[in-house]
Amino acid sequence: MLEVGTRLLAPLIVLFGAYVFINGHLTPGGGFQGGAIIASAVLLLLLTNPLRRFSHRLIARLESTMGLFYVAIGILGMAMAGGFLDNHILPLGEFGALLSAGAIPLIYVLIGLKVGAEFSSMMVSLSETEDQ
Repeated sequence: MLEVGTRLLAPLIVLFGAYVFINGHLTPGGGFQGGAIIASAVLLLLLTNPLRRFSHRLIARLESTMGLFYVAIGILGMAMAGGFLDNHILPLGEFGALLSAGAIPLIYVLIGLKVGAEFSSMMVSLSETEDQ
């Protein structure tokens, strides 16, 4: 029963984490907080079913790709706007709109996915170490 509840709850936790880092420039929160929330869904899945296996390759690729995109946005900011991670590589919109902060929402998404993947990787590694 607990595992069934976790399977229903984990996608909602991931969705909430995505909400936190997508709206991080409008509300309290951001990439790090959203990534930690997403990793808590992985922790919940590991706690209810310790025999569950996660793909290290997928987690490592996600983490590496998000880091690469983060650096690419930084270099793009240097080339287009004059500073590393400069906010003006995307147009600024109306105050309070979802796409109102230039590149900041994109940076928050990248950070959120990177932090979520890193925390998930740590938890999966710790759970596998405990089994041995």
